[in-house]
Amino acid sequence: MTSCTAANPIRPLTKGEWINARVTYYTPASPYGDKVACQKAKRAKEGITVAAHPRLPFGTKVEIPDLKGIIGNGSFIVQDRGSAVTSKKASRGKTDVIDVFVNSNQKLIKLTKTKPKYMNVRIIYHK
Repeated sequence: MTSCTAANPIRPLTKGEWINARVTYYTPASPYGDKVACQKAKRAKEGITVAAHPRLPFGTKVEIPDLKGIIGNGSFIVQDRGSAVTSKKASRGKTDVIDVFVNSNQKLIKLTKTKPKYMNVRIIYHK
């Protein structure tokens, strides 16, 4: 687990930076459904909502080119968190995890089977 100590600092991401992240998906059928942690957004929306590590503050806009035209225009806003995202569970702690909201389990299954697990993600806007 990453801590915010001098020995193991969490490096913030900056506008224009590219990262290689483990991309996962969640749906309204997930344990918390379409409720999001960000108070400004009441419900998750496909093509808009992603969950990310706290080093990407709520409101940060990211681009995932591999999802352009498949889930909206490939640009998303960090509106959610999750213990698996924060702990980087899907990447076994090695890299950031971006959890993309989709409307159906069918779409989740299709994306999981057809898209790469790791994708390049660009930070478009960082609060």
